[in-house]
Amino acid sequence: MHKTVRFLLPLALAGVTVLPGCGTKRQTGICADLGVASEKGDADALVAAGDAAWELRRERAKLEESITSWAKALRIDPKRTDVRVKLSRARYLLADGHLRNDDEKEAEMLASFDQGIKDAEVAIAQLSTGYREDICAEKPFTEAIKKTDKTAIGAMYWYASNLGKWGLAKGIFTILKYKDNIKAMMEHILSLEPTYFYHAPDRYFGTFYTKVPFPSGDMEKSKMHFERSIAGSPQYLATKVLMASTYCTKVKDRKLFKQLLDEVMAFDLAQAPEIAAENAIEKKKAEDLLDDIDTYFGEAE
Repeated sequence: MHKTVRFLLPLALAGVTVLPGCGTKRQTGICADLGVASEKGDADALVAAGDAAWELRRERAKLEESITSWAKALRIDPKRTDVRVKLSRARYLLADGHLRNDDEKEAEMLASFDQGIKDAEVAIAQLSTGYREDICAEKPFTEAIKKTDKTAIGAMYWYASNLGKWGLAKGIFTILKYKDNIKAMMEHILSLEPTYFYHAPDRYFGTFYTKVPFPSGDMEKSKMHFERSIAGSPQYLATKVLMASTYCTKVKDRKLFKQLLDEVMAFDLAQAPEIAAENAIEKKKAEDLLDDIDTYFGEAE
């Protein structure tokens, strides 16, 4: 069985969501001074170098180059929240797109997700004084997150994305520990900007409602959210991969499973050049899932 399938299959067996939540127990040092530089240099030049490497991120070496440049820029100018969000997204892509496929890189994958969480949470705290004060006062996360506004959407989303994959890799109990808070975060993003990052909130809730209420889920709501996300951003292939691997496997719809993944495989990456690197990764996931279709549906008659 492909690692991609092993990464997704426990969800179908355990009845939990792909993207778990983030509770106050996963706090990453945001109560300390967040603006102290540890190095000197030209932060702007490093940010520009990182941006240039990011444009070529389909190559792992260029992706890692962007991470190195942006991380150094932050050590010079730690108040650059825009760079923290870029780093969080880049660390997610490195872990999910490259390290995920190598069994010998699991520790490195977890470390990349973990650092992506830290980058993003510091950005949230820098962008929202109210959030930081509430978290540091150990108030409920579900209340603290409401103190954020649109300026923190990117930081929230990549925090959630990294934490979700980190929690999934750590195991079912970690996922269950955080899932309620991630729901609150995604509901907040949905209320602030429902179309954010290729209709990400609907993509999340499409998956969420395949599992909740446990164990049957609400498959009508799941389908509605997935279809809304796909209709709004058909060029973002991850939505179809998620719908196939969560919704279709739950309702035992082999035909739709294959249709969605065939559409992913047939997609011309040139149609969405700004996310060609991300879509190339989803094509590989789709290929692996199609190869293992009998794992989900049994032998075809």
